[in-house]
Amino acid sequence: MDCIIISEDDIWAQRLEASLSRVNVNCGRHQSDHSSKSYPTTEDTLYLVDGAGREPDIADCGKRIVLFTDEPSEQSVLQLPRTHAQRWLLNHLGLGNQGIPLTWAASATEGQIIVDQQGYILNINDTMAECLSSIIENWNGKQLHHIFPELVNKAHHSLKRQLNKLCEKGQPCSGQVLAAKNSNGRARYIEVCASKLLGSRILLNCRDVTQRTSSHNSMRQKARFDGLTGLANRQLLMDRLRMALARSKRFQRQLAIMYIDLDHFKPINDTWGHAAGDAILCEASRRMKETVREIDTVARLGGDEFVIVIEDLKDLRDAGIIAEHLLTALGAAFHWQQHEFYIGCSIGIAISEDSHDDAHKLIEKADLALYRAKHMGRQRFEFCTSELTAQARYKLVLQEGLQQALDDKQLQLYYQPIASTSTGKVQGAEALLRWIHPKVGMVRPRDFIPLLEQTGLIIPVGEWVIEQACQQWSLWKQQGLLEEKALLTLNISTCQFSSQQLLNCIGNMMIKFDMPAKTLALEVSEELLNTNPKHLSETFSQLNQMGVDIIIDDFGLGSTSLHSLSKYTLSAIKLEKPLLASLSKSKNGNSLKAFSFLAHSLNVNMIAEGIDDKNQLRTLAAANIDSYQGYSLSPALEAAEFKQFMSLQNENENKVKLFY
Repeated sequence: MDCIIISEDDIWAQRLEASLSRVNVNCGRHQSDHSSKSYPTTEDTLYLVDGAGREPDIADCGKRIVLFTDEPSEQSVLQLPRTHAQRWLLNHLGLGNQGIPLTWAASATEGQIIVDQQGYILNINDTMAECLSSIIENWNGKQLHHIFPELVNKAHHSLKRQLNKLCEKGQPCSGQVLAAKNSNGRARYIEVCASKLLGSRILLNCRDVTQRTSSHNSMRQKARFDGLTGLANRQLLMDRLRMALARSKRFQRQLAIMYIDLDHFKPINDTWGHAAGDAILCEASRRMKETVREIDTVARLGGDEFVIVIEDLKDLRDAGIIAEHLLTALGAAFHWQQHEFYIGCSIGIAISEDSHDDAHKLIEKADLALYRAKHMGRQRFEFCTSELTAQARYKLVLQEGLQQALDDKQLQLYYQPIASTSTGKVQGAEALLRWIHPKVGMVRPRDFIPLLEQTGLIIPVGEWVIEQACQQWSLWKQQGLLEEKALLTLNISTCQFSSQQLLNCIGNMMIKFDMPAKTLALEVSEELLNTNPKHLSETFSQLNQMGVDIIIDDFGLGSTSLHSLSKYTLSAIKLEKPLLASLSKSKNGNSLKAFSFLAHSLNVNMIAEGIDDKNQLRTLAAANIDSYQGYSLSPALEAAEFKQFMSLQNENENKVKLFY
């Protein structure tokens, strides 16, 4: 009850009651002390006391009393003139004749809405109607959620709670930004402040903050979301992952990180351009979001790399099932401008099993598993295991020690002899780089050569290898240990070969150590032949002019045909052990003989690698394979051991000469 009228003047009381009712003020009558009717009241209820011919019992009337008298005087209660009581009362309450605040519609910048307890709109001012692209009459009688849908769609919204509190306790509601819909269906952002009016009504003061909020939302979108796909970016991913890990540890639930890489995206992006690439990335993002739950986070790290955070895993197999669905979704055809592409993906999965795992460690583990999946053939998923983690630690130890390795002379050159298959005479040797780590011991080349390439150290280390090998080879020739025409072969990586410094380094070393022509050969991989044919041919030609030969190493591991080698001036190819075994299986070694004949027709010599059994030498000689190397002759030897090996070879050869 808003007001209780205490008066014995029925006409006066009825006029006052009717006036208040017209402005939605809930009134009750208290006609006499003996025939009082009980009304539900609150501490905000006003007691309107008619002071004509009686003295009110102030103690019985509650805290809020308005005394109407013909001769107002200063007392402990508020006194108003009895004549025109309703007008004076409305003015005192700050209300106009319609029950609307006197400040209503006075502000040109603020919209105002009055609603009842059920949320029905009673009044709306011109500013608010204009903001909503409509007229006042279109909104009267409608519910508030037609303007602010969030009040219905989100029952937990803070403003709704504040409005409920407002109705119950009269607490003010400070500014809360809500999304509003105007009559055209366009979104506006309104800052709303609420206050209670007499008559169980609520006044909403509304300020249009669309421009400010849109600008803020745009900045937030750019800072936390990927501009192309709309997915979470790295910053938002890390924030959500940290929160997910905290929930996982608290509720003892497992969490999975999936690191996804699109397998064949780069060739399409390079061939068809960024328009095709962007379309495929957006479509791939959509498929990933549709495959996982709404609560799971899908993020794009950059390029064609994505991360998905899967929470509340009941079983490790669930992660595998989700990964299978992702492989299927991304393995289906992509379409762009009447073109059809098949891309596929590889997935690395890490599970949060260790309470010490943080966001960065989990992503690193998933990245390790992704590398394993790509290495195992792509279009598959792999889990991060303790074995992979140990390998990563081993790799980190090597990477940290690489820079120091060269300074501390941990890198050494070993030499593996190469001999003629027909005479058995040593014709030269292959210089091989070895790393003697102070903690790990002998490090395999396949473990540290890729690290040299990744860190860029392959260039200075490669130059060191060329200089040390040429110097040692020249010294051995001066000592009579090697013949003048003995061949030194050096392995050159693809990264090193593409460097402009290589030609200068080779030329300088040949002059510095007086290396005769045809005594130095560079071994390159088949992979190099597929890079830039024109540039490659020019570089090979310059090296040949210096007197440097080119040998294709590990021939048979790649897809290069023997016929395609005719494009380049090569001195030899080294047959990889699996290809050699395959060619030797045919009857009488006819396949190997034919292969050798074809190579010789191109003026290319044949060197067999990995010959561990001397019984193979007959087959090689019968097929006219020129040279061989392997454990049947000698393993790779450090300089002192190679010197001893050659001394022994020379002694045996001299003995044979003396015998004849």
